Amino acid sequence: MVTDPRLRAVSIAKEFHAARLAAAEAKEKRDKKGQELAGQAIRKLKQEMSSLGLSEDILAAASKPDYPSHQKSEAIWEDSMIGKDAKSIAVCDGESALDFPVAKDKSGNTEERSSSLHVQDVHSSLELPVQETDSLEKENLEEVELGALFSEDVSTADPLPPEVLKLQRKEKLGLPKTSGKKTDMQRKGDSGKIPKAVLQQQCQKLGWGAPKYNKLSGSENEFRYSVSVLRTATGRGKNRKAGGLITFEFPNQDEAFESAEDAQNGVATFALYRLFADLPLYQLISEPYSSFVMKWHEGEGFIEFDESEDLRRASFVKSLLVNEGSSSNISGDVPDISLLEMHLPKLEQKTDDNVFITARTGRMDSSKEAESKLLKQELENKLQQKKYLKMLEARNTLPMAEFEDDLLQLLHEHDAVVVSGETGCGKTTQVPQFILDDMIKTGVGGFCNIVCTQPRRIAAISVAERVAEERCEPPPGSNGSLVGYQVRLDSARNEKTRLLFCTTGILLRKLAGDRYLTDISHVIVDEVHERSLLNDFLLIVLRDLIERQSSCRTSKLKVVLMSATVDASLFSKYFGGCPIVTAQGRTHPVSTCFLEDIYENLEYRLASDSPSSLMAISTIKDKLGRNPIANRRGKKNLVLGAWGDDDLLTENYINPHYDGGLYAAYTERTHQNLKNLNEDVIDYDLLEDLIYFINRNYSPGSILVFLPGLGDIHNLLDKLAASYQLGGLSGDWLLPLHSSLSASDQRKVFQSPPENIRKVIVATDIAETSITIDDVVYVIDTGKHKENRYNPQKKMSSIVEDWISRANAKQRHGRAGRVKPGNCFCLYTQHRYEKLMRPYQVPEMLRVPLVELCLQIKSLSFGDVKSFLLKAMDPPREEAVSSAIATLYEVGALEGYEELTSLGHHLSRLPVDVQIGKMMLYGGIFGCLSPILSIAAFLSYKLPFLYPKDEKQNAERAKSSLLTDKSDSGGDVAINDKQSDHLLLVIAYSKWVKMLREKGTRAAQNFCRSYFLSSSVMYTIRDMRIQLGTLLADIGFINLPKVDGKSKDKLDSWFDDINLPFNMYSKHSAIILSMLCAGLYPNVAATKEGSNWAPQSSSQTHSATSAMQEPPRWFDGRREVYVHPSSINSSVKQFCYPFLVYLEKVETSKVFLRDTSVISPYSILLFGGPINVHHQTGLVTIDGWLRLTAPAQTAVLFKELRLALRSILNELIQKPEKKVAVTENEVVRSIIRLLLEEDKFK
Repeated sequence: MVTDPRLRAVSIAKEFHAARLAAAEAKEKRDKKGQELAGQAIRKLKQEMSSLGLSEDILAAASKPDYPSHQKSEAIWEDSMIGKDAKSIAVCDGESALDFPVAKDKSGNTEERSSSLHVQDVHSSLELPVQETDSLEKENLEEVELGALFSEDVSTADPLPPEVLKLQRKEKLGLPKTSGKKTDMQRKGDSGKIPKAVLQQQCQKLGWGAPKYNKLSGSENEFRYSVSVLRTATGRGKNRKAGGLITFEFPNQDEAFESAEDAQNGVATFALYRLFADLPLYQLISEPYSSFVMKWHEGEGFIEFDESEDLRRASFVKSLLVNEGSSSNISGDVPDISLLEMHLPKLEQKTDDNVFITARTGRMDSSKEAESKLLKQELENKLQQKKYLKMLEARNTLPMAEFEDDLLQLLHEHDAVVVSGETGCGKTTQVPQFILDDMIKTGVGGFCNIVCTQPRRIAAISVAERVAEERCEPPPGSNGSLVGYQVRLDSARNEKTRLLFCTTGILLRKLAGDRYLTDISHVIVDEVHERSLLNDFLLIVLRDLIERQSSCRTSKLKVVLMSATVDASLFSKYFGGCPIVTAQGRTHPVSTCFLEDIYENLEYRLASDSPSSLMAISTIKDKLGRNPIANRRGKKNLVLGAWGDDDLLTENYINPHYDGGLYAAYTERTHQNLKNLNEDVIDYDLLEDLIYFINRNYSPGSILVFLPGLGDIHNLLDKLAASYQLGGLSGDWLLPLHSSLSASDQRKVFQSPPENIRKVIVATDIAETSITIDDVVYVIDTGKHKENRYNPQKKMSSIVEDWISRANAKQRHGRAGRVKPGNCFCLYTQHRYEKLMRPYQVPEMLRVPLVELCLQIKSLSFGDVKSFLLKAMDPPREEAVSSAIATLYEVGALEGYEELTSLGHHLSRLPVDVQIGKMMLYGGIFGCLSPILSIAAFLSYKLPFLYPKDEKQNAERAKSSLLTDKSDSGGDVAINDKQSDHLLLVIAYSKWVKMLREKGTRAAQNFCRSYFLSSSVMYTIRDMRIQLGTLLADIGFINLPKVDGKSKDKLDSWFDDINLPFNMYSKHSAIILSMLCAGLYPNVAATKEGSNWAPQSSSQTHSATSAMQEPPRWFDGRREVYVHPSSINSSVKQFCYPFLVYLEKVETSKVFLRDTSVISPYSILLFGGPINVHHQTGLVTIDGWLRLTAPAQTAVLFKELRLALRSILNELIQKPEKKVAVTENEVVRSIIRLLLEEDKFK
């Protein structure tokens, strides 16, 4: 029998009221049994109330007799208050936050009935505190409510039954219809009924930011608005819920408003409905807005969203998060509400498979079905083409082809699969095509969206081009091609792209907008064995997604991990023991020749004065000992640091790894070479001789040489180009290969040289796994690579040249023998390979800074940083994580308990170092954006200065002349500060781009040649300036102009326009340097004059003559530091101020500061750390160690000025729509005047 919901509502109201009274009476009598029985009854009734979509307020209304329609609403509210005190209302079933009206008690006194109720909304994750009541009622609440803590609760987010909606609507029937116009009540200003006022009151009560309304584009006579609300975090400890900025738009696209006020009230109604869904809005707000709420409850207003593919997908993911079967590893923090989630139909509790399939794969609409049929037909047509059949035949010869069916079957049965394959098996190019073709053949190609990540840009581009060629399709991104790629500053994709190759960073940026990857069917992570920081982070995210969807029986995200054979089981174990598909490489036999064999074959003799000889160090030590001038402090280490490890300065100059018993069959010359060898230094003489030896004695085939760094590559190429054997035409095929090459230069390594010309490729470890060059037959492996390392205690990075692992060596070995039997020549001994090399490379997460990673974790609402990173394959050390979090607090990206600030939200959207990102934001606020964009681009990419081997002095002179040469500046570059590497970069770019715009490409190239600048770097910087500026526009700091398709030059010119507010002070070096301080602080060093701290050795007295000759010594608060020789400040004897900022510290033979700029005391006072004023001595200290001399009144004034500035900047960052007009704020203008005045007296 079906019960009438209306009758049941009345019955529940009576039973519920009686149960609450029974609980109160039992409490007074201390009847524990009675309390328990009453609590059980209340819980049961609450569950039934929720299933009917009823709150206590609705029950109170349902239990009363009918009133005349025009009095009904007020009568219900007043009657519900009679006979109840405020305390009983305060425990109203944890429903909504509401300011109740004032009512009169029986004695005639007025009493304010205001209470804030505890709410946990499914969508918004709000947690509103319960106000204090008296102790008796509070204990009642705790005992009754906590009993239901572990019971299953029916979500109140489900749509209400139609019968109940009719019951609720009954109250509205007597109200006059307004047809979308304001009522008389609104015109009279009844703020209690206007949605904007109600929303304002609710936000104010919760301590949230005031709602902000933004006009949206529309027709001339129609108005549309969005509203943004900045929520604060709530709760403590494990119950803490993150806040965040939420933006809403009115969901009914066809609903137009005739005035701005009406449109704002409309969107305010929708915000109330989503944020405070359990409020009786139909009673709180006036028509026509209350009718909107009723329609939304019935689902009438969500037709557009039900039809949306993306929203269905997001709904599916949200359903995973509320499923009981999800993993316990799910983060405790609840993500912020996005606009997408605001528009979701409430499908969380539905379990029908068809609903989930539609949500995950997108609705089966006619366009998708038509596209699927078209793709299937096109593939069938291809199978009739000879060209495609020939290519397919070639693909089928790859070892990976025989595992196609097995792989596809495993993907159908499992969420994750590891593909392990040796070099040449075809896993990188074939696996994505297997999946794509399978979906097309089965008629769901239109729903296919495969993303394949590559560790490097060159790999993503080259693999995409290769796959498009194999599919007999146009180049990636073209019409008719299903293949595309996307890397930084370059993209080739369109709406038809079904297979996208991209760098790992691109996919991680996508997570910022879609943290559940709802529109992606497959993620393929290639080269996972490299253990890069971004790859390991991505694996955590993917594993969490798979665990969360593990209880669903329908279409899910599929993950394929592709690895070298050496450690495939490690990744399988990490993903819950997922299956492994192993394919053998299709390579010809490769013979290996270790160092001892190379010595024998070449009859090579290691010269005693070679940098690779330990005898050379002995000779140097003797010379340094006899020469007192050369033995000055630092001189000895500088010489030795250029040749080898300082630890080799011992009395015994025999290779410590030499064991004569291992080389009994070798000649005495080889024994002597190995005994005197310094294994940590590459022997370039041997390397050069070996290349000539291969060129003379071996059959045709390209040579691939692995070297650790860019400088090593240029050093070897210069040697080879100068030789008669590989000079002339052969010199055109001496090719570098590294990540900084332009795309066109990178492509040349894949081309075939003319007959009788041998191609020699000199590469970094980029050629180890990321790319495959088919015609390589000979590999020379020096066994070295460059590795970034970070010391969290010292907060110092170092770039170390170190030995590769055996896994890396095996990968390099596999590069030979692609087309015929090959040879691998190892410039290290077999003993080192087998006994001294570590098995695998140290994961990047264990040796690099984690600042940006921690910021992204907070931005994506993944919860506590340390807890999240504990889920990594190899979790980083706790001190490294703590150091990164501390940096985020210093920058101002975090506050409280790891809460992301408004500044942090913006920084997370900028793909640069957090300090550089902060500098960009401040540059826009203080009117010097253009030069800051140039600095940010250079520091994020690379410096443009070139140092040819034989022209280093000329290059240094040219670099210095950039600061003084006024030619071709035309007054365009007024910056002339000579003590800043950063301003030098600004000048170099400004002069280059002016030459490019006014005189063309050839003149710009000649300019670069004259000043020893890299032309390709300058073009990249131009593109990066546009990218970074556009990102600032995306977060609302600037408005981009409308330009045509060919807009690079126009857009870059626009960023340079000094007439725009954000460039008003772009020609004032004092302002630019202050922004550097604001961004880079606490990366500050000071001379003894500007600091309280110095090592004991610094107390030594120096003569006046010595002081004039020696540059000042710098300290960072812990130790003495040195300006890097590449800086223009390295040779300066007298500085205008005793402070400088730097980008990073690097430790080699000393602790060096890279990229330095001298900054003023005012900059430190305004943008530095905490200020401590010593009134009696007239000294001011910043951060406890930086020292300034200033009157106490001045210091206190700066403290107050800093507080005012901080408040203004926070407001500007929270509300970027103000477009940071500096001239409109008196405090900012005063600071700018102070900085400009100070600059006049330096």
